This record gives sequence, C-alpha cells and structure tokens, in this order.
Amino acid sequence: MHVEVPKSHSFKEFAGEYIMIVVSILTALALENAVHRYHQSHKAHEAARNLDAEIAVNIAEIRSAIRSNDGELTRIGKLGEVLLADIKAGLGDKEAIKHAMQESGSTFGFNITIPSLQREAWDVAVANQALSYMPQDQLQRYARQYANMRDVQAMLNVTGNSFVDLPSLADTMSNMKTGDISARELYRTVNQLVFVYEQNGSNMRSLEKLLVEEQQKARKAAGH
Repeated sequence: MHVEVPKSHSFKEFAGEYIMIVVSILTALALENAVHRYHQSHKAHEAARNLDAEIAVNIAEIRSAIRSNDGELTRIGKLGEVLLADIKAGLGDKEAIKHAMQESGSTFGFNITIPSLQREAWDVAVANQALSYMPQDQLQRYARQYANMRDVQAMLNVTGNSFVDLPSLADTMSNMKTGDISARELYRTVNQLVFVYEQNGSNMRSLEKLLVEEQQKARKAAGH
C-alpha cells in the first residue's frame, strides 16, 4: 500500500490529513474483511446445500433398502415357519423342503441390500475447510449425521459377515439344487439369514430416524 507523506505546514492541517489517511486504511481493511467474510459465508452455505442434498439421497436409499429387505425377510421367514412346522410334524426331509418352498413361493436364496451411503459432499467440505465457516450447532448436526452413517454402514457389513457362514451358505444352496440336504440343516441356515435381515433392518431404521430428525432440526433452525 502506497502512503504519501502529508505536506501540510500547520499541525492542524497535518492532523486532518493524517486522520484521513488512517480512516482510508481502516475503511480498506474493513472492506477487505467484509469481502473475506462474504466468501466464507458463501462457501459454508454452498457446502450446507450440498450436504443436505447428499443426506436426502442417503435417506431415500436407506428407505429403498429397507423395503427390499423387508420383502426378502417376509419370503424367507415364511419358508422357515413352514419348514419348522413340518419338522415338528415329523414330515420327511424332501417332503418338508418341497412344501416349504411351495408355501414361500420361491427358491432358496440370499439377497440382502446394503445402502452405499454417499459422503462425497462431506469430504469436499472438509477438504476446502467450508465446515470451519459454519455455526457450531450446524456443524455438530452434520458431524452427528455423517458419524452415524459411517458407524451404521460398518455394522451392516459386520452383521452379514459375522452371522452368516458364507461357505456353509454356498454349500446349502448347492445341496438344495442336488436335493442332498436335510430339513434341519436348511432351517438352521434360514434362521441365520432371518437374524441378519432383522438386525440390519433395525440398524437402518434407527439411522433413518436419526437423519430425518436432524434434518428437521436444521429446517426449524433456519425458520422453514
């Protein structure tokens, strides 16, 4: 910044020119600071808009996964109920399995849907420091939502890998095709799958509830 030395001869003139220079400098700094704050506010607002959109997509994906898995749970749960009743009734393996398959209206299989839960908008907001420009309560809301999405997604993956014996499941499916399987063996496998569907469904519903509640708080705070 170029500052000219006052050329006044009297103290009064010198003081007046000095004050004008100081005021000019302070005004320039204030304007610069205002522009900087505007850019920060704009960046935070844009990040919030992207985060809200991404969370809305994730909520929709969670709901879609819940519907799909509920259908699969109903199907395989029916198979297990009929199979157990026939086992208790003393029906032979082939007859019990055939009856259970007919009643459930499908072949035996495992088709569980796990939502991907996007987080690109969060990663971008972290990388460009937009999160640091947000009010603390807004930042905490987003942090809670993304932390819960991360934790639940980990639990969904762990539930499937920990509670389903995948090699045994593959053997069961192969044995179903060849007819070399007992009703009790099939029932044990069905029970494992029912447990996984129920646990994952419970976790996804809890996450959906939290995300929706946090979004409602955000809209309320914004006066919408």
